[in-house]
Amino acid sequence: MPVTSGVGRTTREYLKACTAPSHDRLDGRLGTLTEGSERDYADFLEIQYRARQDVELWLADRAPTSGPPGQTGLIAQDLKMLGRAAPTDFPALETPADADPIGVCWVMAGSSLGNRAILARLAKTGMQWPTAFLSDRRMTAYWQDLRPILERPHSPDRDRAALAAAQATFAHFNAVVAHALSPVAA
Repeated sequence: MPVTSGVGRTTREYLKACTAPSHDRLDGRLGTLTEGSERDYADFLEIQYRARQDVELWLADRAPTSGPPGQTGLIAQDLKMLGRAAPTDFPALETPADADPIGVCWVMAGSSLGNRAILARLAKTGMQWPTAFLSDRRMTAYWQDLRPILERPHSPDRDRAALAAAQATFAHFNAVVAHALSPVAA
């Protein structure tokens, strides 16, 4: 999709439209893990931890006061309750040099909406798995705080760097998922 598409819309709508294929791929891959066994759920949490660890470090460096709350500690807590240790290996988030942290923040904060849906589905099915990560209200509150920035009118010049950061973040998550679900990793 050309970078200039979306003129007249908001930054959020622009980011959403331009990253939809990557976002859908990620949701499709991760969704199967949250509908299966406890082992699948633990695998889901390990993937989240591996993907988020360097994203949180990247944001701490580039958006120390405006980034979302870290969640890897909550994921580690849930993993421990499932009898697993937090992963010690995680890939680096690779972004263009001019990446705007708002794109990464949008991806991370937006994930809280999916987490709430997963949490509701788990509750509906009666699963008693640990959910400190999924039920973290800090990220939901952060999403609400971020919305005014995302609802500004779309500007191709300003939003290009945010889109690059968002695309890099989705690519990072999708690469972590692909590696974790590959037959070699199993």
